[in-house]
Amino acid sequence: MSSQCNLRLSRELQQLEKGDQLTMTIRYDGKDIRKISAIVMGPPGTPYQLGFYEFSFKFPPDYPGSPPGVTFMTTNRGRTRFGPNLYAGGKVCLSIIGTWEGQKGEQWSPAQGLESVLLSIQSLLSTNPYLNEPGFESAAHGNDKENMEAYSAKVDPPTRTSPEPLSMLQQFGVSDPVIDGPKEGENGLVDTTQVCPFDDYRKQRFLWYVDRYMNLVDEAITKDGDRHKTRFPLMPFEGGGNCMSGTWDYPQLKQRLHKIRHSLMQETESWAIQGMEAWKTAHTTAYSIKYQYEQIVSNLKHRSDSVVDLSLVDGNPFTWKLTYFGRPMTNLDGGVFTIKIHISPRHPQEQPRVMVETPIHHIRVSPRGVLIYLPARADEMSRHVEGIINAFENEGPAYNPLMIVNPEADSLFWGGPEARKLYNRKLRRTVEASVVE
Repeated sequence: MSSQCNLRLSRELQQLEKGDQLTMTIRYDGKDIRKISAIVMGPPGTPYQLGFYEFSFKFPPDYPGSPPGVTFMTTNRGRTRFGPNLYAGGKVCLSIIGTWEGQKGEQWSPAQGLESVLLSIQSLLSTNPYLNEPGFESAAHGNDKENMEAYSAKVDPPTRTSPEPLSMLQQFGVSDPVIDGPKEGENGLVDTTQVCPFDDYRKQRFLWYVDRYMNLVDEAITKDGDRHKTRFPLMPFEGGGNCMSGTWDYPQLKQRLHKIRHSLMQETESWAIQGMEAWKTAHTTAYSIKYQYEQIVSNLKHRSDSVVDLSLVDGNPFTWKLTYFGRPMTNLDGGVFTIKIHISPRHPQEQPRVMVETPIHHIRVSPRGVLIYLPARADEMSRHVEGIINAFENEGPAYNPLMIVNPEADSLFWGGPEARKLYNRKLRRTVEASVVE
């Protein structure tokens, strides 16, 4: 029975790993694939938007005959309830896994699987979480409306600031080792075992979305500024240590956001120093990265349609300079853009961080120059280069709220014909300026 369980899980994991991993991602130990961890991102347009919520799964030997056990891990060490269905003690109240009675047809069946559970969990991160509490589904009396607004406001990760719910440092995976510098092994070499499973996922996305977080805080100040320095109200269904307590403090939150970004940029810059040490000591990853670089350069030289030039910064295999020449007959025609690819000595456990150094008004480039892109394969640097070029050149992408990193550019791009014209004009101005610089 256990072998059947493992076979079924192997197929499911392979299928999930083919996704773009924007809304969720999974990690598991190959020695025991019945123990799985997952991050589910809060859906845009909800109080949970752009937050990272971690869950632990344990699958029984008779799976899929029985559902997995699920534990909610993002609880501020057991002190914070993140919604009516997400308890401070880690309980996930969900009919599909048998922890809530639910309606007929909502119970577990062998036709369901890990993805079904993940999607059900994501549905709990809803627009109005107050209504998820049993007995409050149709709440419309007395203080319900005021409670709904307050509950959504204190759940919202970009506006939640006191240390009593989850601090922003913990929420986005910036721990003391990051702020104080990278860990080293006993022999002084880079320790490739110190990457926590989801830290890089959270850090990369924080750099993508930091401008959106800032905008959300500004919007909260405008909308709810009167809440500043006030305590979170207790909901009717909260109590007994299973609640979300804290204080709204928007200036403190902005300081935390800046601190996180500064720490992550310091960490990114430190990769070059660590990388050179790894190269000098003949570290396996260093040779692999250098070999991949040489292969990519060789392939580019043999392509007549290439629009990029690739070189190493100061001879460092872990810092690449990609010069992009705007493709003819596009909005980027004539432009010359410098892009720096920072590669971790723990690649691919830590993914490259890509910064566009030449100013550009582009929907895939944040105001601070961070490029969002999705490589077809995370472990192959050639696919990263392809992903960077595709992100730059894709002038008609499908709308995806999780790909928004430049709020102003995005609002123009998707704001209708006249707004799109303005977006194109602003893009062309930066293209023309790139040649002057």
